Amino acid sequence: MRVIYPDASIHWIRVQGNVYYANDGNPARMLGTLLDITQVKRLEQQKDDFISIASHELKTPITSLKASLQLLDKLKKNEANPVSAKLIEQSLKSMGKISTLISDLLNVSRTQQDQLALNKSVFTINDVLEGCCGHIRTAGKYKLIIQGDKTLKVYADEHAIDQVIVNFVNNAVKYAPDSLEIFMGIENLGDKARIYVKDTGPGIPVEKIPHLFERYYQAQPGGFNSSGLGLGLFISSEIVRKHGGEIGVDSEPGKGSTFWITLPLAGNSN
Repeated sequence: MRVIYPDASIHWIRVQGNVYYANDGNPARMLGTLLDITQVKRLEQQKDDFISIASHELKTPITSLKASLQLLDKLKKNEANPVSAKLIEQSLKSMGKISTLISDLLNVSRTQQDQLALNKSVFTINDVLEGCCGHIRTAGKYKLIIQGDKTLKVYADEHAIDQVIVNFVNNAVKYAPDSLEIFMGIENLGDKARIYVKDTGPGIPVEKIPHLFERYYQAQPGGFNSSGLGLGLFISSEIVRKHGGEIGVDSEPGKGSTFWITLPLAGNSN
């Protein structure tokens, strides 16, 4: 909650409270706390400003470097030294990770400034599921199984929704590596569609679920190394929010996880 003090300074206040009821069901009293989090908000803004500037400045040289590496990759067949070819492949993989991180930073910067633009159109959900996650399909280790109504169409930003689905699948591979079958489903909920990605991995501890869509949060389940900035699910939640949909997860330790979103069906959007 934002509060303007008598001296015209702006402060941010976090309010928490509970209402306690009498035996007859009527509210009897309320207990709560007020906490001034202005300094925390200022630090967050400084961090967001730095991320925005740094990510924009890094984008141009990284794009040039990536193009050079791709050219070297095409020429590596003529390279007599096998070590050079291997180093080029490793460099391309590392560059791909850096490009993803920069893209995430730019996206989170846009969401904070409410500049995440959407290019909406009508498309069939199944086409997105069939076409996404080429890197997973090419590797051949995991089987992506599509279930449900393959005729459903939605009015949304196809590229942005593809990004959300890819993030869900990448997380399934990262946090449930032994779940060799990953299910992608489509359901008709009447006026909207529900799209989900389900794994049969270890699941998510109950205490971590409320924080999964927060900025920079990483679940880091025991026994697995985590990479990235913890921005994927936050960005996904912002994309879905701008579509007027919902995002969530159903999970139980030992029984896998199902990440899902809802979107307006074509013809039901404003």
